[in-house]
Amino acid sequence: MTFSIIGHCPQTGAFGGAVTTSDLAVGNRCLHLAHGRGAVLSQHRTDPRLGALGLRLLLEGLSAQQVVAEIAAATPDIHWRQIGVLDAAGGSAAYHGASLYSIHTDSAGRDCLALGNILDNDRVTDAMARAFGAAATLPLAERLMRGLEAGQAAGGEIFGPLQSAALQVTGPDDIAQVDLRIDISAGCALADLRALHDAYQPRAAGLRRVALAPDEVPVNAALFEASLDRIDALGLADRFPSRRNRDRWRIGS
Repeated sequence: MTFSIIGHCPQTGAFGGAVTTSDLAVGNRCLHLAHGRGAVLSQHRTDPRLGALGLRLLLEGLSAQQVVAEIAAATPDIHWRQIGVLDAAGGSAAYHGASLYSIHTDSAGRDCLALGNILDNDRVTDAMARAFGAAATLPLAERLMRGLEAGQAAGGEIFGPLQSAALQVTGPDDIAQVDLRIDISAGCALADLRALHDAYQPRAAGLRRVALAPDEVPVNAALFEASLDRIDALGLADRFPSRRNRDRWRIGS
């Protein structure tokens, strides 16, 4: 009851993934990404350890096909699992365990792999890969969102409303460009994720700057003044002498 897509931006080295399901908190289980190295999907009776294993194998230099083969060989209950892997060379591979009883498919496109189980029909992942490919000029996060939305429009999963969804894109300096999750929704997880993504985009560069160059980011004037007023009101100026030393901070608007 999960459909997902992983993708790669060769220009930046970023890998990303988007996933949704009718269960809760899908974002902490299925997506596993390494900047410049690859992406792994682990779903259907999900074991996140398989995704972690896949990343370790990618970091050792194995191809997507080799990673899938190694995971399958090392996992006694692989018959319950669905695995997808995308490597930095553009290769992809997928595994569908023999105990998957539902409609389950994978679709590879240029720099992407879509994967799904308990699907409404066998065209869902094809639609996802096509939508990702059709948005080639857009940022990776947007391409992944469009892939996920195309999967829903093509029928999505067969069971119930979507309760959770996640979108992740790696970045340099060990700081993700995007890491957004809807862990529980009133049946509209994908719409909620779209709204969160659209709200986050204007803030993304600023949040990254705060992490990498905090001295360059002015202090918010309203927050600064409210803090000083609260310190004064509580008689804490000796403990927190910010007003006396306000020239230490560069105050913005």
